[in-house]
Amino acid sequence: MKNPSRLSLLLSALVLAHAAGAATPVEQVATLFAPYAKADAPGCAVSAWRDGKPLLEQGYGAASLEYGVAIDAQHTVFDLGSTSKQFTAAAILLLVQDGKLKLDDDIRHYLPQLPDYGTPITIDHLLHHTSGLRDYMVLLNLGGVALGDVSTSADALAAVARQQGLNFQPGSAYAYSNTGYLLLAQIVEKVSGGSMAAFAKARIFEPLGMSDTRILDDHDTVVARRASAYRPNGPASFARLMSNWEQTGDGAVQSTVADLAKWDANFYQPIVGGAQLVEQMQAAGKLNDGTPLNYGRGLMLDSYRGLDVVSHAGAFAGYKAELLRLPKLKLGVAVLCNRPDLDPSGLARRVADIYAAGEFPVAAAAEAQAVPLADPARYAGVYWNAREGMLRRVEALDGKLWYTGPGMKQELLPVGEGRFMRDPKRTAKPAVITDRTLVVERPGEPAARFDKVAAGSMTPEQLAAVAGTYFSAELNATFDMRLKDGKLWMAVPRFGEQPMSNAFADAFSASGIVVRLERNKAGKITGMVAYMGRANGMKLVRRG
Repeated sequence: MKNPSRLSLLLSALVLAHAAGAATPVEQVATLFAPYAKADAPGCAVSAWRDGKPLLEQGYGAASLEYGVAIDAQHTVFDLGSTSKQFTAAAILLLVQDGKLKLDDDIRHYLPQLPDYGTPITIDHLLHHTSGLRDYMVLLNLGGVALGDVSTSADALAAVARQQGLNFQPGSAYAYSNTGYLLLAQIVEKVSGGSMAAFAKARIFEPLGMSDTRILDDHDTVVARRASAYRPNGPASFARLMSNWEQTGDGAVQSTVADLAKWDANFYQPIVGGAQLVEQMQAAGKLNDGTPLNYGRGLMLDSYRGLDVVSHAGAFAGYKAELLRLPKLKLGVAVLCNRPDLDPSGLARRVADIYAAGEFPVAAAAEAQAVPLADPARYAGVYWNAREGMLRRVEALDGKLWYTGPGMKQELLPVGEGRFMRDPKRTAKPAVITDRTLVVERPGEPAARFDKVAAGSMTPEQLAAVAGTYFSAELNATFDMRLKDGKLWMAVPRFGEQPMSNAFADAFSASGIVVRLERNKAGKITGMVAYMGRANGMKLVRRG
């Protein structure tokens, strides 16, 4: 045969590969996802494509444990979580092209109910996460709203409108904020005269043939072929983990890995928005002082093994997602999962490793080799980042160091005196600990600097003085601090009591929240200030 078909060539290649004992890329991916390919456990859908041509579409695990339905990569729908943000950014940029708004517009022009903080917050501040606005998800949680409650965009807007301060001055810093993209969706609706869901359907999803993609803004809507989400509930069982929140903009896009490949193709041959939209979405933001960011408009901009990578992860309820592309190789990967204990970002990069083997300028990171430390305990202690409201601990146990935070515990592998690998699979840059500071690299975000603080040591009498009732107008909630069995407990609305650790002087922490006491000149406690990373500085006034 003088001109064998492409299928014949592919089959011949597979036969030769098997004869040589080499695993094909499809087989390598199957091995990678094998732990999740169980009929009685949730898992993932994965798709890879190159230059617009599919390389792989495969489902692993169950879309529904109740009905025994397997994940189908072509048709199983997942909630994308924050991977949705790129579609909100695209909607805004389409309205800019329509001449209906500008990126430097003050958002209060469209949403006058928001507080005036004395300096304009622009649409571009929202797109680049530099607005300083407190994260509405944290505000709702602290106000007693659970994922299972019905919560609307109006509820979120009301929570944002109650805030009397910002995390920082607009444009002066970067802090990932769901509030920014919630407000962008509200601006889309204000300007277009319809819902965010309708705009995205007409201007993005339908033109690209994304027939299984929609924005879910009503929790009662039936989404055909949607995977249910679950969390581990013991060593071999799962419990449902779904949400009834109806906010859009920061999340709520429902899609498949097959449809995401169609969206990715728009970045090479743009049907929606043209080259201008592609350029604007992938343009890195800057702070007021010119510092560049690793975030464009709805997209994270980073590097991986020497190549630029454009991506965005997502996580909401029990869903987790990753969509990435390596523009130089025209290679894209999507991984969507319906359980929260998996790492689709890491899995997507492993899939990219398989399909671009030999094409990366930089070899895969070698496993970090630990070096002995003369005195590991010298690095242990409590570290505090006041601007970002984050508390971290470094603990020395059995000759090892552990980095801990809310829901997180990672071993710090020493690679030199004062230099530690925290997560060698995600970043090649080590954490650095000096006598007074801890600097931690974060993929896709600026490094976080923590200052070492002296551990708290309040007496029972001093703890008793903290006990009382505290009210926050910004959260519309009352918190009770109670002394029980010599320990301070905080009762959070609807979430029960939590034991509080005296983290450092006049500061207590529990489950991601840090509260710092406020005192008058006589030293009497008058209130507290609450910090939760993406929402900081909320005032609580002592009522009793």
